[in-house]
Formats: sequence, structure tokens, C-alpha cells
Amino acid sequence: MKLSLRNQRPTRTAVGIASLATGMALTVPGLALAAHSGQSVPAPPANPTSASQIQNIDQVKTAIKGYYGDRVSTTVIAPGTDPNAEKPTYIHTFDPDGAYAHEVEAIAAKASKTLSNNHTKNAGKAILFDVDDTTLNTYSYEIFSNFVYNPATNADFVNAADPRVFPAVPGMVALEKKAEANGYDVYFLTGRPSSQEPATIANLTAAGYDNVTADNVFTKDATADSEPWLASCVVPAPTELDPNATKFVCTTIQYKSMTRQHIESEGADIVANFGDQFSDLKGGFADSTYKIPNPMYYLP
Repeated sequence: MKLSLRNQRPTRTAVGIASLATGMALTVPGLALAAHSGQSVPAPPANPTSASQIQNIDQVKTAIKGYYGDRVSTTVIAPGTDPNAEKPTYIHTFDPDGAYAHEVEAIAAKASKTLSNNHTKNAGKAILFDVDDTTLNTYSYEIFSNFVYNPATNADFVNAADPRVFPAVPGMVALEKKAEANGYDVYFLTGRPSSQEPATIANLTAAGYDNVTADNVFTKDATADSEPWLASCVVPAPTELDPNATKFVCTTIQYKSMTRQHIESEGADIVANFGDQFSDLKGGFADSTYKIPNPMYYLP
């Protein structure tokens, strides 16, 4: 059995980018400045006592946009809109020759070389990828939403399963193919809901990843019905409308590490674990970890 998710994506703190995509106006709550998810930029204190302790949000927006090399794409129909609509919608994408692309490609190339030099003949050797901003880039949605996560609009983007909207993260398709050629099995582990599993598989496949199926894509089941290894994460939370309601109480670190533990219990040896959040990487059950840059949001 593998897992699926019915709860929403974990709450995240986010930084925004100045402009929304043309024709994609959206009313969103106020922005909150957060820590860069990489190690090079220190987080502001949780309870600042001076404005000087906090990075200026407009400068951060400009820097993020410059890092990704913001570009307006060719015309596409916006996810979740009428496909017969006459008015085209433009989305923002990253520059494939920009700083972000080059940095991620360098990480992928280094990992590929390391994995190629690993001569372990274990038939179960494997690598594991997170999805959002590890294998599929979500820059288009982050600009559309002004970096404020909304389950409904995010689901529109995800369920579009369109590689023009969520393209492959630079270097990752080549890394996956090289790893497969060197005898590694590949797994994908995400906190996306089970309702988005078919679209996730379709998007990964359309973006160029090989052999993506329901057997190697793990999404998060907040009820643990299909994932008994997560049973300890689910506690009763009765309401007036549903006396049998439950609540998923495990953190992202617990959920992901417990799932990796399950994968390894089935015979896999996760040699390398790739994620854009530190919560993707902590908790063990992987021989090595690779942090993918993501200054757009932070998931504890």
C-alpha cells in the first residue's frame, strides 16, 4: 500500500513578488516576511524588537525575481479557467539561463556524478525526490498568488498538469534518467492531497520524468487509511457535524521520515534524498541529502 492525502498543504510562511500575472488578479491576505529556506541567508528573529532585524520585503521581492530571472511566458490558458475563454492569460516563468537554473543544475550535476560513482550493487538502491520546487517548479503559481498559498487556486494549477505551468526543475530530469541508468529506483514523496495524485503523475510525466506511476509516487493520507505506518499521526477530532472526524497531527518531518522508513522497510535503500525544504530532508532514512534552493517560501 502507498499513501495519499486528504488534508491541505501545511501552512507556510511566504515572501511575495511584486507583480501578479497579467489578467490573473486575485485578492489575497497580507504578506508575511519569512526566512529564506536556504542556509546562506539568516532568518529574522521570531519576535523582532527592531525593524532593522527584518529584511525589507520590497527588496526581497526584487531579489527573488532577479534570482529566478522573471519572464512572461507565451500565451496559455490559465489553470482553472474556461478553456474556451477568448482572453488569453500570461504566466510568469523562470529564465532557463538565469541564476536559479544554473545553481540547481550544478547541484543536480554534482549529485549525478556522486550517484554514478556509487558502485553498490544492491538491487534496492534508490533515490527519492520531493515534488514542489524539487522536481516541478512552482514559480508561476507563487507569482500568481503573490506568494500567499490558497488551496483552491493552488489545486487549479496542480490539476492542470501542464508542464508549461509547472515545468521540471532544471537538471532534475537528467539526474533522474542518469540515476535510473545506473540502476537506481526512483520515488517521489510529496505533501500534496490524494485528489491531486493523478495530476501529479501526469505533470511529472509530461515534464520528462520516467516511469512515474502510483507505485512510486507517495502523497499524504491524513486518515492513514491507505498508510498504516502513519496511524500514530491520526487522532480523533469529533465535531458536531462529524463525530468520527480525525486530525492528522504529525509534522512534515515526521510524515516524510515515516514514509521513507516504510519505503526502506519494503526493501529499498534510499541512497539520496532531494528536497527544497529542510523538513523534506530531516528525520533520517536516507544515506545522504541534497537541499534544492527555494527562497520563495518556508515549510517547517
